[in-house]
Amino acid sequence: MTGRRVEERVVMHSISCSRLERERIRALAEREGVSMSQLLVDRALGRNPPARVKNPPRLVLSEDEQRALLETVRAVGEAVRALEGTAEAPGFAEALRVLFEVRLDAMTRSGHHGTMTRWLDQVLRDSRAARIEEEVYRRNRPKDAT
Repeated sequence: MTGRRVEERVVMHSISCSRLERERIRALAEREGVSMSQLLVDRALGRNPPARVKNPPRLVLSEDEQRALLETVRAVGEAVRALEGTAEAPGFAEALRVLFEVRLDAMTRSGHHGTMTRWLDQVLRDSRAARIEEEVYRRNRPKDAT
């Protein structure tokens, strides 16, 4: 507790939010180096401290990231090839949908779920973003999560 007396921190309050909202809040708090509670209090009171980035972003991909990118590109190729020559051969819109789904799945699996949700919000600007986010989460959640 930064400079506050312990007795000042006695009021507790629970909040209701979706699992995805909680994960987004947790990721933001982690990125800023504070607890979820402190982040919520600061934002609710209009205090937006500068982000305390633990690790600055890198400008190159690690070997694991390169492998993940290669796997994503291969998955895209396989998904599109599987549709070619069938009655469901993709038109432009279907090919874009396949590419979009593969990319969203890869972002979620690689820990970039927050970036994915920001992109969805920016592109769609309506309730479809939340529905797609929930679908991607369900497809990619760890097997032991229920």
